[in-house]
Amino acid sequence: MLILLSAISLFLSGEDPVKSPKKANLKVDIQNVRTLKGAVYVALFRAGSNFPDGKPLDGKKIEATQKSVETTFSVEPGDYAVAVFHDENGNGQMDKRIFGIPKEPYGFSNNFRPTMSAPKFNDCKFSVGDAGKTISIKLN
Repeated sequence: MLILLSAISLFLSGEDPVKSPKKANLKVDIQNVRTLKGAVYVALFRAGSNFPDGKPLDGKKIEATQKSVETTFSVEPGDYAVAVFHDENGNGQMDKRIFGIPKEPYGFSNNFRPTMSAPKFNDCKFSVGDAGKTISIKLN
């Protein structure tokens, strides 16, 4: 009975007993788009998602119409990492050379440049707070 009265008083007080998580804007600015053809793919990851080859939390495709392009994600505050590639030939995938070395421009958050293997999440991790965040990634 006490629980029912508490629930009713919450309802009458106008408070939302089930609050949706607060969202913040994450703006991703991609620089150094070399050719104005194809599309730039942006993948957003959370920790534990097999970065950068696993399934991203969210992704965007942006037509490569300028030397820099941008997109915005609505995210809960927390830690994230971003992987980007420019699909210059428009085939929908990252083309690679022998040993898996990318043929097309790519980049990661924190402008991390891998040497011998794919980066780890912690190499590219950044935090988004309640006020949001803007990051810049330079394609190489």
